[in-house]
Amino acid sequence: MTAQPDTTRPPAAVEDTDPRSWPAVWVLGLGTFLFVTTELLPVGLLPSIGAGVGVPVGIAGLVVSVYGGIAALTAAPLTSWVRRMDRRTLLVSLLGLLVLGNVISAVAPNYLVLMLGRVVIAFAHGVFWSTTPAVGTRLVEPRNAVRALSVVLGGISVASVVGVPLGTAIGQATNWRVAFLAAAGAGLLVLVAVLVLLPSMQARNSGGLAAIPQLLRNGPFLVAIAVAALTMIGHYLAYTYVTPYLEDVVGISPGMVSVLLLVFGAAGIAGNFLGGGAIAKGLRRALVSSVALLAASLLVISLTGGSSTIAAVVLLVTWGLSYAALPVCLQTWVLRSAPEATDAASSVYVAVFNASIALGALGGGIAVESAGVGSVTAVGAVLVAAALIVLLVSRKARHNEG
Repeated sequence: MTAQPDTTRPPAAVEDTDPRSWPAVWVLGLGTFLFVTTELLPVGLLPSIGAGVGVPVGIAGLVVSVYGGIAALTAAPLTSWVRRMDRRTLLVSLLGLLVLGNVISAVAPNYLVLMLGRVVIAFAHGVFWSTTPAVGTRLVEPRNAVRALSVVLGGISVASVVGVPLGTAIGQATNWRVAFLAAAGAGLLVLVAVLVLLPSMQARNSGGLAAIPQLLRNGPFLVAIAVAALTMIGHYLAYTYVTPYLEDVVGISPGMVSVLLLVFGAAGIAGNFLGGGAIAKGLRRALVSSVALLAASLLVISLTGGSSTIAAVVLLVTWGLSYAALPVCLQTWVLRSAPEATDAASSVYVAVFNASIALGALGGGIAVESAGVGSVTAVGAVLVAAALIVLLVSRKARHNEG
């Protein structure tokens, strides 16, 4: 039986005159940051994780791809299944799974148990990401909804440019298990903050699966999804294996890799601010510029990155700058493409985004095992270039310029 939207309205909307409103919005942003950081946490620690559980680096990368695949497959159906659940109770439960899964991962005696911990979190991931934007906008007055949405979604962008380097630094300074324990501890703090700051909130207009067939006939939406998929597969195909690439191809010591990933993160923060201004001037222009720069960065690093440490650093900065604006750009484009079905569109986008991470990590593992770690940036560049071609030739994409 097809799920129907829940149109039940709460007795009163929460307004940002409540002193807890904006702290609650920021806590939701921290929650999205932690979920995406947890998803990508192994990226900077793959060699040590593989050694710790006795598998090759290419197989260790499956803890990223399997996580992303499960989150992608379950985002829409599980979001529909919990559509009537009180939002506060739901978010606390999802954060509880985040804590539990990270603890299991940290103490895992073997690869199978490590994967089990990752699967536990993956089931919660897509639902959390699909739910929090709507909750965040309901916490504030309508005039501040866009600002609240940017805070919640900003956690997604910052995770890959700050969370992974930070997790890598913790893991390199101690060991990879401590990095997972740190993520669990941070998740517990966010869980407590949600309990304190977020009021009980009935589900409203959460939607179901009925709108998805209509979305599949929406041309602009399909173009947006295609560009998102190609771009993210290309990026994560290379990014998942950036640590062994820097160590084995560029010749950078393991201790310096965490420093370079922090440089990547700093560039990403700058790119996030620059991207926000670019979106205000024109969404399509910002997308074209970011995708083109990302494709160029991956292509050039594949051709020259191994010949010079300085060149590799410069290209990592360019890579971080170009990628940082893309998640919010793409989410905005998806929502503009389907203004009458934003909840369903968001859940599909979450599914595609996470499937792209899974496919990117899987493709990167195949490339590493078949052609060596040096091939990942070249393959990633081809996929991102394909996204740029789709973006440029699609007349329907112009519908979303603004």
